[in-house]
Amino acid sequence: MKAEVPSWLAVALIVLAIALVGGWLFYSTSQPANNTVIQKDYGDESNPFGNQPPPQGARPGAGASGP
Repeated sequence: MKAEVPSWLAVALIVLAIALVGGWLFYSTSQPANNTVIQKDYGDESNPFGNQPPPQGARPGAGASGP
């Protein structure tokens, strides 16, 4: 015959699981942010292609909506 799990044990396991998840979330969010600076080497708005030539493709207006 199967023995039933006492209700206090089930409640204790649920509380323990919630406490572990809460502790992990608190620990992960309380770490200082890693402020890594990433060099911007892909161009800017005045020079969108950087030092590379613009991509070669079909001329504008020659697509499905072209004349």
